Amino acid sequence: MTNGAVIAALMVSLVALSHATAARGQGWSADVSAGRLVYEPLSANVSTSSLIGSLRYDTRSDTWVYGTVAAPGSDGTLWGAVGTGGRVMLNRSQLHRVSVGADVGVHGYSFRDRVVDQVGTGGTLEAIPFARVSEGAGFIEGRAGWRGHTLSFAGVRENRGVFETGARGGYGTTLSVEGDARWVHAPEGTYPFVGATVAYDVSPVQLWGHAGKWMAIDLDERVWGLGSGVSLGARTTVWASVRQDAPDPLYWNSTRRSWSVGLTQRLGRVPAPIVPVASSPAGAVAIRLSATDAPSGTVSIAGDFNNWQPAPMQREGGEWIVRLPLTPGVYHYTFRSATGEWFVPPSAAGRRDDGLGGYVAVLVVN
Repeated sequence: MTNGAVIAALMVSLVALSHATAARGQGWSADVSAGRLVYEPLSANVSTSSLIGSLRYDTRSDTWVYGTVAAPGSDGTLWGAVGTGGRVMLNRSQLHRVSVGADVGVHGYSFRDRVVDQVGTGGTLEAIPFARVSEGAGFIEGRAGWRGHTLSFAGVRENRGVFETGARGGYGTTLSVEGDARWVHAPEGTYPFVGATVAYDVSPVQLWGHAGKWMAIDLDERVWGLGSGVSLGARTTVWASVRQDAPDPLYWNSTRRSWSVGLTQRLGRVPAPIVPVASSPAGAVAIRLSATDAPSGTVSIAGDFNNWQPAPMQREGGEWIVRLPLTPGVYHYTFRSATGEWFVPPSAAGRRDDGLGGYVAVLVVN
């Protein structure tokens, strides 16, 4: 594998890890991490260690921009990367069950090989449109698009692209499960892949794991990863991960293992915390929705307190209301109109992104 391909693999791994760490929210954040990579089929003792620093900005509309520098050991390669991208959707409202958009990203990097004293540059580009159908806490998504890579090193430039099709599906909020099937169409053949991801997020702890396998005759490697994060207040999260990445038909990198530990620090103003809702003396919690924030017709509510099965709310004056016998804990919910459309108005206490292109409301019962 060329040194440039190694750097490309490093950059792509970093971007993937940046998405897997704890939820950042809107605004600036800084990462400081340390990790180690092992390249196979080389000896497990042949590896590189790096200290990595990143600065990133996330918008409310699920786009981001970042800059990263890495300082490995004395025999490693210095490198840096910048990029921007995100999930661009034509309609993010849960009033619409069907939405379309695209996952886009542009990344550029530069590196200096200390052994041959050569500088290399390169970049990657992806544009993968999708169509998503959402129902409560579940979704199904079809995808098709293109990924490309360019590398210039030692006077030689390499360009390569692959076309990718696939489907995803998932369910859950606090505990979410997502399946992924895709086909990478490269000049030398088509490479199927199947995988699954499980994530658990109840503040202050986040846990995730994924596993998958390439299903082609000449590419049957497995991938896996485990990670965790712990929030230390509203600004700071410490996290750790370990993963194995298989060859990607875009780069044809070697199988590589990595582990990383780091700290994410949010910068600037932090939004106010979720407003807690206390239970009544009898244990019945009232959830209210102003009629001016709801579509016409009847309104139902669904959440993890009723297995996401819509239950009718009652109209009382200018409000829709439901009283639920809830025990202390953290609950997620959303509203449903008479026409079957899901929605959470901006006025709902604890409203936040559900990670699926929409919103949920969070209720804390003390």
